[in-house]
Parts: sequence; C-alpha cells; structure tokens
Amino acid sequence: MQIPSSIPIGLENETIQKWVQTLPEAQLLWLSGYFYGLATAKTVPNSVNSKVEIPKITILYGTQSGNAKKAAKSVAAKIQTRGWQSELVDMNEYPTPRLKSDKILLVVVSTYGEGEPPAAAETLHQLLHGQRAPKFTDLDFSILSLGDKSYLQFCQTGIDFDVQLSKLGGRRLANRVDCDVDFHDDSEKWGDAVVAAIAQKYESATAQTANSFVKTASSLPSIPKFDRKNPFGATVLEKIQLNGRGSDRETYHLELSLENSGLTYQAGDSLGILPTNSERLVSEVLKKTGFAPATALENQTANLGEFLLNQAELSVLNLDLLKKYADLTQNEALKTLLLDKKQLQTYCYGRDVVDLLTDFPAQNLTPQAFAALLRNMPARLYSISSSLEMYPDEVHLTIGAVRYQSFGRKKEGVCSSFMADRLAIGEKANVFVENNEFFKIPKNPDTPIIMIGAGTGIAPFRAFVQERQTQQARGKNWLIFGNPHFTTDFLYQLEWQQALKKGHLAQLDVAFSRDQAAKVYVQHRLLEKSKQVFDWLEQGAHFYVCGDKNRMAGDVERALVEVVQQNMASTPEKAIAYVKQLKQQRRYLEDVY
Repeated sequence: MQIPSSIPIGLENETIQKWVQTLPEAQLLWLSGYFYGLATAKTVPNSVNSKVEIPKITILYGTQSGNAKKAAKSVAAKIQTRGWQSELVDMNEYPTPRLKSDKILLVVVSTYGEGEPPAAAETLHQLLHGQRAPKFTDLDFSILSLGDKSYLQFCQTGIDFDVQLSKLGGRRLANRVDCDVDFHDDSEKWGDAVVAAIAQKYESATAQTANSFVKTASSLPSIPKFDRKNPFGATVLEKIQLNGRGSDRETYHLELSLENSGLTYQAGDSLGILPTNSERLVSEVLKKTGFAPATALENQTANLGEFLLNQAELSVLNLDLLKKYADLTQNEALKTLLLDKKQLQTYCYGRDVVDLLTDFPAQNLTPQAFAALLRNMPARLYSISSSLEMYPDEVHLTIGAVRYQSFGRKKEGVCSSFMADRLAIGEKANVFVENNEFFKIPKNPDTPIIMIGAGTGIAPFRAFVQERQTQQARGKNWLIFGNPHFTTDFLYQLEWQQALKKGHLAQLDVAFSRDQAAKVYVQHRLLEKSKQVFDWLEQGAHFYVCGDKNRMAGDVERALVEVVQQNMASTPEKAIAYVKQLKQQRRYLEDVY
C-alpha cells in the first residue's frame, strides 16, 4: 500500500482536517494505524506490524445494496489498526475450498426479502447446508447480520450462517449481532467485540492490549457531514403530480435542494427521508390507549404526543413489537398467533399499532411501557431519479402515495403521505444519501444496458439515462416500462420521447396492463423481444430491474430464464444457471421494494 508522502505532525487541527480529507480510503486506514502507534509507542513505528502471530483474518461480506460491505470495511479498519493480517472478500468471489484452511472467519451478511440470502451469498449458503459442507476443527468465527425488523424472517441469513458454522464445528469468537435498518452503531459494537475477542485469545499474555480499544480512522479529526444520524434539511423546490386525471394512481415528482449540504450521489443511489406520522394516526393511537398527549416520558425531552408524532413507528407491525407486547400483556391469543409464522405474516399485512391495540386490548398499560415497546421510526429509502451531473445541488424523487382501506380504517404509507400531504414547496425534509454499491451504470461507457421498471420503479432509470447522457456514453440504453394506463400513467412520457429522438434511448417498450382485455406486463414484453434481449446479453449488456419485489421482480426473472432457454435451446437447469451467473457477475441487478 502506498503510504502518505508526508504527515503534518504538530499542525493545528484545522490544517490536519483539510489534509485528511484529501487522502484516499486506503491511506486513511494506514494513517489510523500510524496515529495509534504514536499514541502507544515512544517512537514512531516504521510500519504497523503485529508482534503476535495471529492467523490471517478473512472478512467475508454478502450484500445486496452494499450495506454489508460498509460494515465489513469498518471492522477491517479496526483490524488493520492492530497490524493483523486480514483480507476483505466479497462472498461472490470467495473460493469455497478456502473454508478448510481459514482459521478466523468474520461474516457480514444481509437478508434479502423474507429470509433469503442475497445473490452474492447463495453459493456459500448452499454449500454450508449441503452434503459437501466441510467439517471444521480449527475455525473461529463471528457473524454480523443485517436486516429489517419489518420482515418476520428478520436477519434470517445471518442466523443460518451462525447456526451452520457452529454445527460444522466452528467456535464463536463473539456472539452474533443482528442489526435493524440503522445498523451502524450495532455493527461498530460488534467490530469492537470481535477485535477484543481476537486480542484476548491470541494476546492473552498482555492483558492491557487484550482489553484496550483501538483508535480507528473515525477517531481522526474530521469535518462534520450530513448522514443518517445527522440529516440535512432539504428544501422542496418542486412537487408535481405525474398521473393524468382519472388515474387511480397518485405519483409525485419531487425536486429537493442539496445546496450547501456537501451531499453527493451517483445514479443508482437512494435518498433516505425521515418522515413524521400523521396527526390523524397519532390521535387514533391516543384515543385507543386513553393516554394524554402531554404525558411526560422518562429519558425523553418530548412528551408522549410528540414522541408518537416524530419518533415512533406506528404504521407497520413487526415481530419484535408483537413479542414484547405479548410478554407485557400476557395475552394468550397473541402468544398463540406468534407460534404460527404463516398466520402471523397474514395478520401483520395491512395492520398497524391501532389494530394491535384493538385486537389484543391491554390492561394496565402505562404510557412509559407503551412508548418502550415501539420501534424508532426508520428512514424510508427512495431511488434517486436524477443525475447530479445534470442537476447540480438537486436531488429528484419519484414517489407513489400509498393509500388504502384496511380493517375498517383509512390508512396510508407514512413517508409517501408525508411527502405528498404534509410537506409543501418551500418546506424542508430531513434527508441523507444512502449509497447503493452495485446498482450502478457500467463503468465501461460502451456497455449496453436493459432497464425494466414498473410504476415508480422508473426512478433510477431516469437517473441512469441522464448520467449516461452527461457522460456521452456510447453504450445503447433500452427501457421497458409498465403501468396500468397509457393516457394517465405514462410517467415522464415527454422526457422518454425526447430521449428516443435524441438517441439517448436506443429502444423504448411499454406495457400498459389495463388498456386491453388481456393484461400485459413488462415480463410479457421481455418474452416478445426474446431474441433481441438474448443478443444484448450475449453482447455483454447489464440487466436492471426496479419495482415490486413480491411479484414483478420474480415474474421478470422467470421470463428471463425462459428467454435464455428459448435462445440457447437448453434445459431449464442450464438457463437458470445462466441467469444465476449474470447475478454473480453483477450484470443482473435489482433495486426492489
């Protein structure tokens, strides 16, 4: 690794801050170890090398959007500051025979959908659960599992790895940590625990070293930035209803200012928004509990009403909440429901906290105990629908307002209704940028791309085309878009027509499902263009899907398998393997919700 050519020791903090910002990530990691050496040694070390023989540490990550990689890189930085030999490896590229020789294995893995491993983790996951799984006699491991508590199979992939590695003879260095959407704090604690466990096992002769915490690059002087914990107040510049009169959809194009924020993004990234609940929903909760909104809460600056409005997740039920509520209320009916996962999943769909209080009334529930049950409101992520290169200091979103009738009450998506109803032009939303490591346009500008989007799934592809346009990329762009009706639901119709006219789109196919007797969806267009789709793939095209995870994404994948099978004249198994290889090569990428 090339180290910084000069280190400004003894300069003022402000000067060091500016200098640190100019360094690439690899040099920052080296520098963190350098300063740690300065803090713990009488002389400046020539290199940051461990004096203790510790086996090479393999840090494996399996990720869908890049979050697991971020967490893995964080623990890698902690390990590097100790001077221990380590390797950060994508599960997608991990040679599985190495399992037999690795001595220390740290696994950071996300869960996709309802308990499935991300594409990058599928091969290793299957190996560990199959007949060829190795037996371990000298493996230390630890698992960091990333997930979302709104899914019943919370962090299931990480649980699978943890259980299976132990069954096969591995020894846990540190207990598995399961992280919710806001994973950063828990992942940092896991990293510290892992480092301490390795130090305790291999440096047990030096108790002080074993129990000390290591300074990482994050402890160096830094310039404050806006992120999930410190969101930026972005002013709404524009809000336009995209659907025509008579549509049963309600889709908004929003433009927000990022001026003076320092926030940057690339096409394919997401914008995180921290919404508030509607006053109507908060009123329903307070009416059902009988609590006064002005009730003071321990360890909270906000009263109960303010807490419910601004901080608590009320519109979605999750397994953690139901378990805590069952334990608190000792409700036998709810305990029975928790034993049946299939029935539980059916129950949670479309219900909120008011439904829970209605269906399983609680006796002697206090405001403090009730507030403690509730999950903190997680940010909602929306695919960015603009290119920063085309719209400097702005970010655009395409958001469908979710409204529905469920169990006798009107309900709405908390963030989509926040943006549609409760945020006017000129007002501010608290936002941050969430990088999506892999859902990006190809690095080679000559590579063709096929984009499949339904409804608001059009968002990232608007950004893709804009970015390829500003980069003057020569690769062909093909968009397949679906929505109910041509006349009312053709989102960004004029923009796409202009893109076709100017050559920024090579091809545009649409599927308006309700405009004819037989419903037509994007997967049908794929099958109709079967030979052309396969020819593009054989020419190296990248294939992107954005939209509904539960139906559309699966239908598109099955259609693509059929496309491959038809054009290769192959067996279904070989076609499935072809598509799987596209995913492993990260030429088949999804941004689904």
